[in-house]
Amino acid sequence: MKKMLIVSLLAAAFAGCVTQYNEPAPPQQPRTIPAESVKIETPRQIVPPPAAPQVRKVVPPPAAPQVRKVATWAEKPLRVLVSLDDGQPAEKPTTYKRTIQTNLEGGLARSGYRVVYAKPAEILVYGTLRARKVNARGTRVAWTGEADMEITRAPEVNVVNGQKMLDVVAKRRFDAKSGDARTDDDAQKILGDRLAGSLTGFAQDGVRKVGGAMRCCSLTVANAWQPQDAPGYPTLFTQRVSAMPGVHACTIIATDNAARCFSAEVVYDSAAYPDGFINRLYLDPELRIVR
Repeated sequence: MKKMLIVSLLAAAFAGCVTQYNEPAPPQQPRTIPAESVKIETPRQIVPPPAAPQVRKVVPPPAAPQVRKVATWAEKPLRVLVSLDDGQPAEKPTTYKRTIQTNLEGGLARSGYRVVYAKPAEILVYGTLRARKVNARGTRVAWTGEADMEITRAPEVNVVNGQKMLDVVAKRRFDAKSGDARTDDDAQKILGDRLAGSLTGFAQDGVRKVGGAMRCCSLTVANAWQPQDAPGYPTLFTQRVSAMPGVHACTIIATDNAARCFSAEVVYDSAAYPDGFINRLYLDPELRIVR
């Protein structure tokens, strides 16, 4: 009996310790899919944008400073205004007046002066003409006449450093007679020619004495407007130049704001500038003009 119990207990013990192992499932066969039923998508290729061209920047050299300088310079003949009065309207001059005026203007032009018909002018030639008809023999006619001539400097160039100069520097009376002629017009022409011969020589000599060492020049100042300057530089220029010794007049005759330049005309006494007037401009610290 005991033996059977022991066998039963051992059997129960072994039964509890037995581990049950299941057989592994057979491996699955891979499923075969027909190639024609498979749609293969090619990955989309992303094209990058073209790179910006590498531009090499060329840095220009610094610009040279724009300095103020005298761009042009030229001597000009003095201007002479010839004014003759024959007591007749200007639009109806007498024959002898036209003859005298033509000869005077031609003689002065040959002497190197600019004859002008209106101011401004540096030298003024005034003449008062008188003529009358006189008796002649038979059918002939004759005229006699006289001329009072006066040569002066223009008032605007008479003042030098505040000192008034002599206004009238040459004054003289001339007279002549035509002689017998067929007509009044012929007689006046003869009278004009005879007076003009004397008047022209007097005018040439008188204008030369009046002019003396006086000269006229025109100049152009380039790069006139500078950043450090006030906008009224041309006014400053005329004031400074007019105050220079021996300068009779300084006038701005043209300005060009776009080109930053202006032109001026200066009347001066060359005896005051033995080294040249233009060289004196460079020495004025207010004008700041370089060579």
